[in-house]
Amino acid sequence: MDTSVQCLLFMAVLILFAKTMAHVGSRLSLPLVLGELAAGVLLGPTILNVWHLSWFSPTSSVAPLTAVFQVFAQVGVVALMFLAGVETDIPLLRASLAPAFWAAAGGVILPMTGGAAVARLAGLGWMEAIFIGAVLTATSVTITAQTLLNLGRLRSRAGSTILGAAVIDDVLGLVVLSVVIALTTRSVHPSSALLGVALPVARMALFLVVTFALGPRLVRFALRRAEASPDDYSTAAAALALSFLFAFCAAYLGGMAAITGSYLCGVFVAATAARDRIVTSLRAMCNAFFGPVFFVSIGLQVDVRDLGGHVRLFLALLLVAVIGKILGCAAGALATGFDARKSLIVGVGMIPRGEVGLITASLGFSVGLISRGNYVQLVILVLVTTLMTPALLSLVFPPAENAAEPALVPLTAESSSQGEFVS
Repeated sequence: MDTSVQCLLFMAVLILFAKTMAHVGSRLSLPLVLGELAAGVLLGPTILNVWHLSWFSPTSSVAPLTAVFQVFAQVGVVALMFLAGVETDIPLLRASLAPAFWAAAGGVILPMTGGAAVARLAGLGWMEAIFIGAVLTATSVTITAQTLLNLGRLRSRAGSTILGAAVIDDVLGLVVLSVVIALTTRSVHPSSALLGVALPVARMALFLVVTFALGPRLVRFALRRAEASPDDYSTAAAALALSFLFAFCAAYLGGMAAITGSYLCGVFVAATAARDRIVTSLRAMCNAFFGPVFFVSIGLQVDVRDLGGHVRLFLALLLVAVIGKILGCAAGALATGFDARKSLIVGVGMIPRGEVGLITASLGFSVGLISRGNYVQLVILVLVTTLMTPALLSLVFPPAENAAEPALVPLTAESSSQGEFVS
């Protein structure tokens, strides 16, 4: 059978099963994304490979299709974070900059020090222990953002703080990672190690400065030109293309996670008058295709059997990863005026490591910073923190707030020029 024809069946099975599991989850009052994640786990190696039934093992006859699926998943995460950016309440985000910074700072310090301490107590070397701590600093809130959308709370003060803190956390985490890798350099010259730290930091800083200076202008110009087209979907298409461009620039030019670029692009789009039309056009596509594909892809990577005899260390690191983020981020939010419940929500929302943690762990493994066994532990830890977050977020929100997302009222020209909208 032709590969492209196989791909059609492959994608149909994945999407239909993901949505079926999402429906089951909703009947149990669980977030939709939790069902989609569970679909990936059920289709993956933990269960089906025991009976040699899984399509998704590296030796499977459809392994090339799995590679295609992973590409769709990576595109999907960029589209999802772009939509999360477009959904962001700009005035609330501006008001949340201080709590976002301090929440991000607390969420880096506690997991890093706690993870390194646990790894050292387990007998690992200093460099490997410090790197494990660095991996625990990562935050990827794609699933948090999608869960907040489903709960109707993405545009709350806590939701805006979580997304803002995630961007800052990305920068701080990558700085920490750069420092750790620079410390492991084999060069005997201290200046070389210093340069190894300074260059990535300067690269990220330059990218962010240029992006905030030119990004809003580029977005407004492109959307104005697209609106002049007779095609009703030109504006949404232009916005989606811009999100991919910003994601590429963030990864290739800024040395950051691609989702940082797509989220920033979404924030810039949120300040334009075309915001509501773009949301309407993209939300259905993301919920029907990109979302299920991405969340299933995460579940497919889980194979609990790889933990082997390292369960104690894994559980200790998992405890540090969860409690460290909750306490660190909640403390930062609490210190800047949040009440206890909203601080807890911010802390829980920052738990998942997602693809940022996976990228960081794979980078350390590729340069020899960690052993294969510890790399497997980190991968499973990243996935477990990602899987648990939707359920935890549902628990910490009061029942009265677990409502559908409110409809958006179209922007006026005056409010869009100020980057504000009315809901």
